[in-house]
Amino acid sequence: MTHYVIKEMKHPIKDIKVDLGKDLPLWRYIQMAVQDIEVINELGLHPINDDVAIPFIHVVNWKWNPHPLSKDIEYKRRETGERLKTKPIGNIRLGILEFDIYCGAKDKNRRLETHCVHNKIYVPIEDDQGKYLVDSTKYSEYQIVDKLLYPAGRNTVILKSLLPIVISYDDIEEISMDGYHIYSKIGMVKIFTTMEPILSCFMHIPAVFSYLYVFPILQWTDHIIDDKDEYHYFQPLAGKNIYIKGHKKGLEKFNYCRSILAMACHLVRKHQPENIEQVNDPKWWVYKLSYYDAMIEQRGACHEMHVARMLDTISAQVLPIPEIDKRNMVALLRYCLQTEFTDINIYSYENKRLRHNEVISTIVTADVSEKLKKMFKFGSLLTMKDMLQAVKFNREIILKNMHKLETIHDTDFSNDLDYYQNLRATKNGQHTAA
Repeated sequence: MTHYVIKEMKHPIKDIKVDLGKDLPLWRYIQMAVQDIEVINELGLHPINDDVAIPFIHVVNWKWNPHPLSKDIEYKRRETGERLKTKPIGNIRLGILEFDIYCGAKDKNRRLETHCVHNKIYVPIEDDQGKYLVDSTKYSEYQIVDKLLYPAGRNTVILKSLLPIVISYDDIEEISMDGYHIYSKIGMVKIFTTMEPILSCFMHIPAVFSYLYVFPILQWTDHIIDDKDEYHYFQPLAGKNIYIKGHKKGLEKFNYCRSILAMACHLVRKHQPENIEQVNDPKWWVYKLSYYDAMIEQRGACHEMHVARMLDTISAQVLPIPEIDKRNMVALLRYCLQTEFTDINIYSYENKRLRHNEVISTIVTADVSEKLKKMFKFGSLLTMKDMLQAVKFNREIILKNMHKLETIHDTDFSNDLDYYQNLRATKNGQHTAA
């Protein structure tokens, strides 16, 4: 009987299944990382005038070759002067990812000039044991179990993305013209190196209250009408006919509406629009939010461009939120404003995922980010001469940098204890080795 009972006993966690996601081939992550350079095309949403060529980039003609011939793979190195000498690659297992970048920008005569730049990236291929072979050395990689949401101090969270999406909340109070007090939290997001009201990321959108789903509870207006029985009026700037009226029942019921109202008042006081026309003008906000001291309007969209590039394609695919809320960065920020993360267990495996090949692709992601940063500096004044440098990728970018990742190591250990002692984990860091 004892034997039967033991045999039929079920382990209490036998049926628990944890889905940490599926790792894609490395070349697919690299493809998505390169494709993010197309965010530069958002400059076309804010043309200065019709006679200026707007820069654009399209990545096309993808080709993945997992079995290239040895003659197709070679190092290049500069010898003396203008002479170039090629050197065959040693013992290595890799494929070649090829693509074309079709780009356009103005020439010295301010006319549109286009080029098609062919690129190759050498991509190491793992074997059945998850090891890479580069220059006769075998490398293996720690599997990373990555959280998608990190605590970062009081009232602050960080979402994993191309750039860390740092969001904090501060308590705020606003008083209406008839003495009604609202208490709420104002959402702040890190733009460049400073914390800015999240609402500033939406001001380039026409009818911003409608986009944020708070109209008609909240409305901009330049005058007060006889509807004070239903609405409270807030005047952010004394002496100016700029008002926000909020429906009384809506403000009492929805904390989200109170938060948007508080951010709108804060934003108006900070940037001092002269009238309601400027408040409702997306172009005025785009250039007012510029981080350049001089109001150079062709560079004014840098605030919006920085926001747009914060969310990369890979992160958008894996974030466990509705598809409609992660199509772009402003949609994700709207979701953050509507969501309280206090009830999410960030340490649960439901909110984690495995990162293996994706970690290596961050080498390309960082390179794309740096290229975009250089191009944003010029804005619509970007010339083809400067763009051509940004659309050329080093074919050995992965091979030369993968050993710098802390998760990559060579497997030339003398015994098993060496491997164990080289494995490091942290409870409080952003990654957990598994």
